Amino acid sequence: MFSNHFNGTDGKSLHHNTRNKGSVHTVRVGSRSLPLYPVVIGGLGLLNTALVLTAVVLGIYCGNVSEVPAPEQIAAQALITEVKQLQIMETEAIKAQEEAQQALQKELRGHQQMKLHLEQNKTLCDGFQRQLEALHLEKAMLQSDSSHMQESCERCLPGWFLFNTSCYFHSKSASSLVKNWADSKEDCISRGAGLSVIDTWEEQLNLFEYLPKLDPNIRQWWSRPGGVWIGLTDIQTEGHWVWLNNVTLQDGGYWIPGEPNNSGVLGEDCAALINIKNPRATWFDANCQEKKEWLCEMEPN
Repeated sequence: MFSNHFNGTDGKSLHHNTRNKGSVHTVRVGSRSLPLYPVVIGGLGLLNTALVLTAVVLGIYCGNVSEVPAPEQIAAQALITEVKQLQIMETEAIKAQEEAQQALQKELRGHQQMKLHLEQNKTLCDGFQRQLEALHLEKAMLQSDSSHMQESCERCLPGWFLFNTSCYFHSKSASSLVKNWADSKEDCISRGAGLSVIDTWEEQLNLFEYLPKLDPNIRQWWSRPGGVWIGLTDIQTEGHWVWLNNVTLQDGGYWIPGEPNNSGVLGEDCAALINIKNPRATWFDANCQEKKEWLCEMEPN
């Protein structure tokens, strides 16, 4: 067996021992010779420990450095914050919209209830109006039935009938003759009266009940001659209807729908009535030269 001695610069000697089956490298430390491999392994362990400590220090440093936000991180955080604010605003807007929809639905329900109440009130009013008109008609019928009894009191001339404060003469009751409007007016004057002036709803109802009525199944009433002259005209000013007592027509009158229309080349300046089925629609305008029945009116005795 033999040994090789190596002297290092640090005063340590390296020995190399050789045997028949191999060799062992040694390191002399002072007066002692230590095997080379354990020393190397121990050195590597120390080196590894140093590296681990260095990594830890670098990690702490990098962690501290990462705590300082970069510009990109600031921009990203600002965007995230803005998105969150937008989400909050969107949530509030949705909530406000839902509240508005609920308020609108509440208002709509209130409007529907009010509309229903108005319709119910209108139905009641229409019912009352029909009842009132029925009562007026019944009153007119009773007055018509009692007119002959009132005649016996000699308040009206023979052939005349009494309604309230007026006596009426219907030309058909005396003869079958017909006259134009001017001749009808002169006939009434000759009897101490004038063509009838219908200035109240009660009077209109009374005359509707008493005078003959046209067949309600006839749709084109204007195609048939007929009607009764009354004391209403717009001869002086077209469209300005005035009674023969110089009183302007009030409240629109009781015209048939579409009347007065001043139809024809010669126009229609005199008013007549024809009873069909509605007491509120009996008047029409006609050419003053047409020949019709007439209705006179005068105060009772």
